[in-house]
Amino acid sequence: MKPGNQVKGMTLIELIIVVTIIIVLALIIIAYFRNQLFKGNDARRKGDINRIKIAIEEYEKDHDCYPPPQLLTCDPGNGLTPYISKVPCDPKTRASYYYDYENSACPSWFRVYADLEATADTSQASCGPNSAFNFYVSSANAPACNLADSSFYGCRNNICVPILWDTTRNGPECDPSYQSSSCYGQCGTPVTECKDWH
Repeated sequence: MKPGNQVKGMTLIELIIVVTIIIVLALIIIAYFRNQLFKGNDARRKGDINRIKIAIEEYEKDHDCYPPPQLLTCDPGNGLTPYISKVPCDPKTRASYYYDYENSACPSWFRVYADLEATADTSQASCGPNSAFNFYVSSANAPACNLADSSFYGCRNNICVPILWDTTRNGPECDPSYQSSSCYGQCGTPVTECKDWH
């Protein structure tokens, strides 16, 4: 190297600018892929509850009533066999989709709710218990979505007891759950015992 020729490096300011640009680009990429993940989960949720709806309608054709909620729990998920091979769980929370139905031993209408993550989805509208859901499918004769009812019950040791709303899974704290203090007379067998999601 000849005298007087100096190799110039980056100044501290230039280095900070380059690092800042890299961080901003990384954040934009992460936000984009996060939104794509939300959209993918939402597409699965919509597909899941539409498959559940078809199975419920087929069940009704054979039984003249819509099914009780214990048949729609995703663990173990075989309650609607042969109408659907396995009742699917929410892809993120792994909880059962919330099933609402007429307060009757032989329900004549139903709704199945999901909570979509992609906030730009135009199909969203707050609905269901505690307004906790933003997407649902229902039987054609289901009444307008109820925003007020937030009392839930479940079978514990063969007794119908009040259960809480779990904000981490956006649903009752265990499945199956009922919106009647009698649990529609379903308590008394292991399959109707409320299973915790914690």
